[in-house]
Amino acid sequence: MAPPTRIVLFGVGRMGKNHLRVLRETPGYDLVGVVEAHAPAPSDLGKIAFVRNLAELANVAFDAAVIATPTASHHALGMELIALGKHLLVEKPIASTFEQGREMLAAAQARGTKLVVGHVERFNPAVRKLRELMKEGFLGTPIHIAFTRIGGYPDTVLAGNNVILDLAVHDIDVLRMLVGPVRLEHSMCHVTWREGVFDTAEIFLASSAGTSATVHVNWITPTKIRSIRVTGTRGVCFVDYMLQTCELLGGSLLKVSEPPNTGFAALQDVYRTSDRIQFGVRKEEPLRAQLTQFRSYLTDGEVGELCMGSDALAAVLLAERAVQVENTRSRSTSLPLRADLPTLDDEWI
Repeated sequence: MAPPTRIVLFGVGRMGKNHLRVLRETPGYDLVGVVEAHAPAPSDLGKIAFVRNLAELANVAFDAAVIATPTASHHALGMELIALGKHLLVEKPIASTFEQGREMLAAAQARGTKLVVGHVERFNPAVRKLRELMKEGFLGTPIHIAFTRIGGYPDTVLAGNNVILDLAVHDIDVLRMLVGPVRLEHSMCHVTWREGVFDTAEIFLASSAGTSATVHVNWITPTKIRSIRVTGTRGVCFVDYMLQTCELLGGSLLKVSEPPNTGFAALQDVYRTSDRIQFGVRKEEPLRAQLTQFRSYLTDGEVGELCMGSDALAAVLLAERAVQVENTRSRSTSLPLRADLPTLDDEWI
């Protein structure tokens, strides 16, 4: 049996706290250090070293690290750890920009270290179930996929971050897992609270397989929703990321239903009696599954569903393009009222 992986956690913010808990509970890891520049030391660390920066880890021997610090710090910190020969699991996104991410991956390859990115929804059992259903043809031909990920303004927003880079990269990555290569068709972003920070966005994408997709994200809505709706030729599938449910609705999954030709009550009856299949999903914390797979990758080279280099870069590149589209859009906010009829040449109608 391989010895435990000596690992250090960088950052104990919103996501770092979850990593701290799971790393301490997951077999195969020996958490030997926690690095946090600002927050107080977590309670009950016991013999686990707590320091404020990488330099203070000089006397701590470790093999790998989890970077759960703010996105803006991923590149610099990651490059330092790669230079030390440490294997890395970097919280999504890999970095603030595509170029930074590519530099990190190139450095890791040159140094011979393993680098994966924490796109944790890959390990959500409801997403795994959806992927299985689509592969087996339960939905027929997928036509459109709609993602919603809303709620929860971050406690701090550092320069360069936005709701697309923070939230949408999750769903962009899942979309590519489900349908393959995609391209950005259009995007629209909003600034609601903090000047210069996009906190709401709608992204429109198309896949090479012909499926279209929309990703709606925002930090504004007071309640959290994390969902996927897949429309196919045989039915519609609804996935709840948080509740880990996967339900398929179809009017004729088991038998052909004739459309009603009488009144509203008949329409309601057809709606009530449409086939609904609630697929069994074995509940599991995605972060735990991801860290277990990371351990397997370090010891046995088993990648599993881990997010590797090209996929990590694709998510950031598509996020960058969505922001660029918005930044280059010409907007007019004070349009005069007009009484005449619109024309074919009018932009604003």
